[in-house]
Amino acid sequence: MSKIKFLIFLFFLGIVLYYFGKPEPMQSLKNDFNKVFGNTSKDAPEPWTRAGRGDTVATDDGTSIAEDIGNKVKEKIKEKVDEEIEEKETSLFDIFKSKKTDNDSDSEEPSTLDKYIPYSKKNTDIIRHNAFILSYQEEYELASWVLHRLVKDAAYGHESRSNEFISDPLVESGSAVTQDYSRSGYDRGHLCPAGDFRHDKALQDETFYMSNMAPQVADFNRGIWSDLENKIRSWVKKRGELIVVTGPILKKGLPTIGRMNQIAVPEKFYKIIYDPATEEAIAFLFPNEGSVELVKSFTISIDELETMTGIDFFAKLPDSIEQKIERENNVDDWY
Repeated sequence: MSKIKFLIFLFFLGIVLYYFGKPEPMQSLKNDFNKVFGNTSKDAPEPWTRAGRGDTVATDDGTSIAEDIGNKVKEKIKEKVDEEIEEKETSLFDIFKSKKTDNDSDSEEPSTLDKYIPYSKKNTDIIRHNAFILSYQEEYELASWVLHRLVKDAAYGHESRSNEFISDPLVESGSAVTQDYSRSGYDRGHLCPAGDFRHDKALQDETFYMSNMAPQVADFNRGIWSDLENKIRSWVKKRGELIVVTGPILKKGLPTIGRMNQIAVPEKFYKIIYDPATEEAIAFLFPNEGSVELVKSFTISIDELETMTGIDFFAKLPDSIEQKIERENNVDDWY
């Protein structure tokens, strides 16, 4: 039906274009109308005369009205097709142009998060999204760390969760998929929280990539882990900006879940929060289980976490700052 409408549109467009070029378009149209449907007026021009035919101005190539209209319609169709081809070629060019890797010489300037990227020998698959950066470990089908920036606007945002969990297209080896968690008894626990991007729908949607998920006990994910995330958002209201690093403690021999991929089930999760303005940091380590303890009772020094994970979390910061924030468990700076 849409094709018929399109052809009708082109027909009338051709008529308009044909008569628009005449000195007296309305009179010419009227004459042609009378020629087709008849005209009882005694003043009507004879049909065999030029005036009766309505072509008071001859076309340049001597074509008939029908031929002229047909040619104009063909021209418009060709223009439309050419435009669509050009648009598709441009789109394909943009797609290939936008697919850049860390090795591209014309890649964009480093993001503000780059100076906080942790150092590890296992940083072989670093994935960069707009919302966060992570190091994906194919051996465990999990990220060993996820780095993101939390801003004050997030604490006051009202964007709703999409809850559309999807595999991460940037993980070349293939990330876990949502079906891997089906009937496993574990939550798809966010490492970078969706709630930290309530002010930006596009960024929040990125947090539902499966590369950002880890198997978490429901009472833990919806309990003390959620309490910590809310606590951090309360801190950013006063501090304005925070850098957050989150991950599981990965080691050999962990149990696994998954139908398509073997996803390791961590026994513990950590989270590190750094305030670049005050150069203060605090870290937490939780067992993957529900708890009624206070969040602050799970604090730990960053040095201890580095020993457990083999990750140097703030390797790019000046040594004086790194040593200051990693050596001690500075709970009083935050509570």
